[in-house]
Amino acid sequence: MAIKQTNLFPIDLQPRNAVGVAFPFSNFAVSGSTPFKLNYTTRDQIKSNMVVYFSTNKGERPLNPNYGGGLKNILFEQLSSNTVDDVEKIIKDELAFQFPEVELKSLQVLEDPDSYTLTIVMSYTVFNNEEDTLEINFNA
Repeated sequence: MAIKQTNLFPIDLQPRNAVGVAFPFSNFAVSGSTPFKLNYTTRDQIKSNMVVYFSTNKGERPLNPNYGGGLKNILFEQLSSNTVDDVEKIIKDELAFQFPEVELKSLQVLEDPDSYTLTIVMSYTVFNNEEDTLEINFNA
């Protein structure tokens, strides 16, 4: 009989300790609490970190010029048949380098040149736990 082993992060076992701030930011102020919504699991925080990373251009963060996936720059280029291949390569390379705990299961890059929209849908697992899906929309 096969046993599915899941990896637990130690901080996830402490329900009162937040792992980080959720993205996108939202007003979640409760009396005596933090003004932002917090993530209480490592899985949710990694998802927020990926959205922030791929939405940031290289050179956009002061004192950290190499941070960012740089996908917004592609919106301002002429969409061609190579655009999807370029985006897929960027995502795969950056995930392997910046998020080694994430295993990509599937990746779809959908482009709509008429509305200047690029949609990225990826399914992934974090340390072989249950599969999660992330959708990022870029609009010019």
